[in-house]
Amino acid sequence: MTFPQLCTAAPVALDIPTATENDAITATAGLLTGWPDIVDTAGFLSAVLERQQINPPLLGNGIALPHARTPLVREVVMAILRTREPVPFGPQGSPVRLIFLYGIPPHHVSEHLATTAALARRLRDADRVRALLETTDADSFRQLLL
Repeated sequence: MTFPQLCTAAPVALDIPTATENDAITATAGLLTGWPDIVDTAGFLSAVLERQQINPPLLGNGIALPHARTPLVREVVMAILRTREPVPFGPQGSPVRLIFLYGIPPHHVSEHLATTAALARRLRDADRVRALLETTDADSFRQLLL
């Protein structure tokens, strides 16, 4: 799946009230409940939270990329959540509002790297990040990522 296809398919939730990193990740993973490419949503969430404890992927500028490579995912999946207020993430309590959560099957190494790189390229643009924080609907949010 190409990055534009992944973005187009991704569920997006905007201005969700969450208080903690775990709440925010759980809410984002919850957007994938019933997703056909996830074998076990609860197990997938556990894998993401476990990886988050080891090495929380933060881009800075209020962006987090929680993810996991796990056999509980058949194909690359992504869900996106924007919190209402900044939520402290990682050991430093970095304020995060944009969460791009994705899952990758273990044998899809190139897709893992491509997804991470595509997100990093798009999200280093301060004007784009500002627009992602200001847009009012999910379709516009997705378009800003393409």
